[in-house]
Amino acid sequence: MDSILNFFVRQKKLALVFTVSVIAIGLLALSSIQRDQFPAVDFEVMSISTAYPGASPEDVEQNVTNLIEDELSNISGIEKFVSVSREGRSSITVTLSQDVSDIDTLKQDIRNAVNRIKSLPAEVTNLPNVRDQKTSRKSIIKISIGAPDLSYAELRQITDNIADSLELVDGVSEVVKDGYLDREIQIRINPNKLYQHKLSLPQIIDSIAKRNARYTVGQNHSERDEKIIVVLAKFDQAESVGDVIIKSTFQGPIVRLKDIAQIESGNVEEKSIIRVNGKKGFILRVRKQAQADVITTVDLVKEKITDLNSKYDNQLQIFYSSDMSKYVRNRLKIVTNNGMMGLLLVLIVLGAFLSFKTAFWVAVSLPVSLLGTVALLGASGETINLVSLAAMILVLGIVVDDSIIVAESIHHHKQRGEDRFESATRGFKHVIMPVITTILTTILAFSSMFLMGGTMGKFIYV
Repeated sequence: MDSILNFFVRQKKLALVFTVSVIAIGLLALSSIQRDQFPAVDFEVMSISTAYPGASPEDVEQNVTNLIEDELSNISGIEKFVSVSREGRSSITVTLSQDVSDIDTLKQDIRNAVNRIKSLPAEVTNLPNVRDQKTSRKSIIKISIGAPDLSYAELRQITDNIADSLELVDGVSEVVKDGYLDREIQIRINPNKLYQHKLSLPQIIDSIAKRNARYTVGQNHSERDEKIIVVLAKFDQAESVGDVIIKSTFQGPIVRLKDIAQIESGNVEEKSIIRVNGKKGFILRVRKQAQADVITTVDLVKEKITDLNSKYDNQLQIFYSSDMSKYVRNRLKIVTNNGMMGLLLVLIVLGAFLSFKTAFWVAVSLPVSLLGTVALLGASGETINLVSLAAMILVLGIVVDDSIIVAESIHHHKQRGEDRFESATRGFKHVIMPVITTILTTILAFSSMFLMGGTMGKFIYV
């Protein structure tokens, strides 16, 4: 032990090179490490969402939810699943067991089980949407868009264009539009005319479904190329829907849909009302890619919004909310300010009571420890986030305390007339066990947090 201490104490250049290297590597890591709002945590929860347009909650439960639940009940490794059947939609939340060793395989089994279901109603045109619930799925910023001088249709079109442009920004994975009502063709059947022509609703639905389709009818071969022949019969205007033939016989007239129904273009039913400055508006929720930096991505999004607003002659009222980069910036600012304040106070206090040289080396421990931590985070693939920054704020005082204890002990031995090498060795040996003990007690005090389960336990463990 003594020989090792003497070696490092006498190798001043080695200590200097090590200190400078840690600071340099930390600064390089700081410029490239990913900053995020939360650690990358997999909640081991999956959601299954299925759209069943026009169906009542009872029909959704019987024809969609029960089918999916039957498949899920045959999979081992699922702790529980909770379903909600509402008008036009089925939602199932699946919680995976904590004891499963291969979570990825279990998730794939769930996806395969859902895709195996072939008896879903014909109205369910899209397969059930199976998604993981992870921290990376949370939105990083919400953008409220309003324009008092524009009509709803004009603002809707502009919002659609803005959402498409934002999805092309580096780091953005998805833009979700709230308050955005999709266009639809609305058909209102006249029951009297329905009875007059001896027709039923299933007949009308079947006629519309057969007409509103896209068919691949074959291939056209030539000497130079081969082309696929596709018949496009999907509706794009309300007028074309009205021409659908519902009934045609040799004895009677041709009955078209427009003869028994009122047809017009409109929007889907409004489920929520969004107002921006008292006027109808939209909200865009921006989600980032898993490896994207939250601060950089938000800055690029805001820059893009500014450019787009100038393109529309600044007619839009833009408001930002739930900006996660703001929280990360504030926490980074707290760490920086605390570090700078601690460094300054150490220099002043220790310089006054011990010596400026001692104060300097104690102060150096702050950037070395913080930047060393950043370098290790970057090397291990972790991120700077609200949790890791809170931990840095917490240990700043502990680092300074231990540095002061060691420095004061060395200074004490030096005042007794010992040479600098001997005082450094003896001073360090004199207090190293108490310092290690205090560090271990701190570790033990927080080690119980690693036993926490559930969502909070995942954050603490990361």
